[in-house]
Amino acid sequence: MTSDLNPKWYNNSDQLRDYLVIYINGERHEIRGEQAFMTLSDYLRHEKQLTGTKVVCAEGDCGACTVLMAAVKPGSTTTEIQYQSINACIQFMHGLDCCHVITIEGLPEQSPDKQGNQLHPVQQAMVQAQATQCGFCTPGFVMAAAGMMEVKNKIKKQHARNFLTGNLCRCTGYQSIINAMLDIKHENHSSIKDCYHNPQLHQDLLTHSQTAVRIQHQNNSFDAPLDSISAAQALTSTEHKIFAASTDLGVQFNKGHWQKQRVVSLNLIEELHHCELKDDCARIGARVTLSQLEKALCDVHPEWVAFMHIFASPQIKNNGTLIGNIANGSPIGDNLPFLLAMDARLNIQGPTTGRTVNLNDFYQAYRQMDLAADELITHVEIPNKADDCFLKLYKVSQRRDLDISCVSSALMMRFDQHNQLQAVAIALGGVAATAVRLKTAEQSLLGQHMGDLLQPEHIKATAEMIANQVTPMSDVRGSEAYRKLLVANLYKKFMAELQASHEVKA
Repeated sequence: MTSDLNPKWYNNSDQLRDYLVIYINGERHEIRGEQAFMTLSDYLRHEKQLTGTKVVCAEGDCGACTVLMAAVKPGSTTTEIQYQSINACIQFMHGLDCCHVITIEGLPEQSPDKQGNQLHPVQQAMVQAQATQCGFCTPGFVMAAAGMMEVKNKIKKQHARNFLTGNLCRCTGYQSIINAMLDIKHENHSSIKDCYHNPQLHQDLLTHSQTAVRIQHQNNSFDAPLDSISAAQALTSTEHKIFAASTDLGVQFNKGHWQKQRVVSLNLIEELHHCELKDDCARIGARVTLSQLEKALCDVHPEWVAFMHIFASPQIKNNGTLIGNIANGSPIGDNLPFLLAMDARLNIQGPTTGRTVNLNDFYQAYRQMDLAADELITHVEIPNKADDCFLKLYKVSQRRDLDISCVSSALMMRFDQHNQLQAVAIALGGVAATAVRLKTAEQSLLGQHMGDLLQPEHIKATAEMIANQVTPMSDVRGSEAYRKLLVANLYKKFMAELQASHEVKA
């Protein structure tokens, strides 16, 4: 396909600014030079002496560094904005351009109590429930809960568990923390948005979101263009990284694996922030977060949305993107089996033209993709699932929540009115150098009758055939033999659930 975008030539310095605009606890900051390449946690602690935000894991797993962030979308015509939890330890400052950050020091206080204490309702509840021990994780729990209060008027136990899945208490004081969440007093409490977000602040961020950015400091460079063609043209070397969020690059940086930052950001490209539900597919932009997808696709792809609840924390989903997951190309990326099974299509933009590639043709080898150095993925198109399609998504890991998969899978079957298998997809992660679709196994099943497919001997033989078509490696998460056994057993589980579903319908 040929793009009809009108590029704003990126070498015109008159159209560029050399600073970021970020608000922290209502205070405006212009970030230049070296500070633009710092993590948010380092900037808060070392530049602003805001030491309440703690760093423990430096990987975005433990949640001790949780802060709240609200972003103004480029081209927005409304003042609607939402404060959501993110991990400060893996968030770069250049990823926060045109955002407002709230730290533990900036939580709006409620009216003084009888003892004269001025605490946020979450802090007060933590005190009353004796929900803190060593205290190191406490600021993260408080901020995650404050984010929960922005969207929940009445907190139930499951709400608390869901919103706090990204926070670890190494003193194992979870029950008292949950008790505190259930005792939060909402009366006479103003939201963070009401306390901080005013028309002047919003207009300042919106105005700056309409101007491209270029910041250079020593060996680091940050480019934030306003359209996809300019972004592709800014990819002048293989050292450049496309930056949607930082849930992977932030970890690499903290581990010392990515020190020279050559970043091309997608943050200011308006069209990439949209998720469009069409008659035949969902078209998802590269800057749409996983949290936004959960809300947008809950009716279109309910199985996938339910699956997303367990593989990442709210802090990661509020910042991470689906296309970042795709471009990362991990063989155990949890979303990839579903996308492969659905024959998802990628819209790829180059310096002059664009093209569309089926995801099943995109991965060529380990971390090798059909993507040139000067191309970027702008959208993914996911076909709508047919009503009579039976789809199941599975993930096997040591922990149920927030753990790297040993094996993941997406299995789908669709039968015609005569119960003949009309369509089938068997997609797996963690069993090869890339996530894979087992086309040979699928072809062997097409056209068969449901009754034959559900025969125990047929299920056993097919499970063995599938296991023999994968080439997993042995590592700390599982041996080759274990992964093959999982593949076979997941197919058996799928067929058992298919049979149960068919019996219920009958």
